Amino acid sequence: MAYVDRRPLRDTPASASIVRHSDNRFGAVLSSLYSFWLARDAAMNASARGARRDTYSVILFDSVVTQALYNDLESNSDQLLNILLPYRAHGGTNFASAIQTAQDVMQRGWSTERTPVMIFLSDGECHIQDQITQALCMSATQLGKPLSFHAVSFGQDNHSSTLRRMTQIALEAQRRAPRDPLLPAEATVQSSYSEALDTVQLAETFLGIAQSLSKPRGSLMI
Repeated sequence: MAYVDRRPLRDTPASASIVRHSDNRFGAVLSSLYSFWLARDAAMNASARGARRDTYSVILFDSVVTQALYNDLESNSDQLLNILLPYRAHGGTNFASAIQTAQDVMQRGWSTERTPVMIFLSDGECHIQDQITQALCMSATQLGKPLSFHAVSFGQDNHSSTLRRMTQIALEAQRRAPRDPLLPAEATVQSSYSEALDTVQLAETFLGIAQSLSKPRGSLMI
């Protein structure tokens, strides 16, 4: 994420702050994530209820895992971004530790009022045993709702076979899970895989996920 071949979007809200801290791939991710939060805020403000219902957790990982944000319900988009700005990109990729940490965060922050949603983004490839992703999905189903898992490859598609496999596992778990009688079938957000070759595509991917979440209130982990 420290490579500078992809950089944050310019002339967008908060771009100056993001560029000043991380003018690299990680900054591009922050820019897209900030746009995601703004889109979710707009959707909540446009609804009859108005108040935000999403909670947000952010897990950063390279060779080690850092829990940067946990189950936040109160912070606005600017405050959320300011929490992440001090972090820096380093080397290494460890999918297994990231997924296991995400499972722990999901379990600790579980709410029956929210649908679990995860955006799992990487610009590299890393092997992970199927059982680890299966355990994550099974945990959500056992708690009461299947996980909506969105893998995003921020790079070449030939480096994304693991992310595709993780998405396949999540889709299979969703299809096997009992349907929530209180949730209309059309409100179910299917797990997905996306490829973003540049910053613009990454922003479009995040906004697309935000739009897909227009109905269910979410407990989002990134």
